[in-house]
Amino acid sequence: DLDLIKKEAKKIGWDWRLLASLIYQESRFKLDLESPKGAFGLMQLMPVVMQKYKIGYDATPEKQLAAGGKLLTSLDKRLENKVTDSIERVKFVLAAYNAGLGHVYDAQRLAQKYGKYPDVWDNNVDYFILNKSKKQYYNDTCCKAGYLRGTQTYRFVEEILDRYYQI
Repeated sequence: DLDLIKKEAKKIGWDWRLLASLIYQESRFKLDLESPKGAFGLMQLMPVVMQKYKIGYDATPEKQLAAGGKLLTSLDKRLENKVTDSIERVKFVLAAYNAGLGHVYDAQRLAQKYGKYPDVWDNNVDYFILNKSKKQYYNDTCCKAGYLRGTQTYRFVEEILDRYYQI
């Protein structure tokens, strides 16, 4: 229901079209979709996230959106001191939503170490997300989260934003 998406987007301070693009990317708007890894619902929340926000597999669309919104807000708050530009930070939030905050922090540390801007996504941190499957990066002493098949996360961010800018 578009009204629910608009309501949740307003609550978290996002354009509803951006939230809708994320939901489309995750579930194609299928309410009861479950991934092989256990992610569930409209926003493909992992069981640990569902438990944290006290929702189950029978959660209404409204509760699924609220839990997803809380997760996005939490990620945004944890990144706001590291990426002060709110437009830029959305890219980092999307990456963290997909891969986890630890991998985003690793990519930021790698960017810093290799002379890139740790608070800029394009051609900076995205490079290290994309290449975090390479041993030289995931084994780097500044990395704490280990291996990441980053092409998926890189595409996740790109596809959501491409769709959003076309809407």
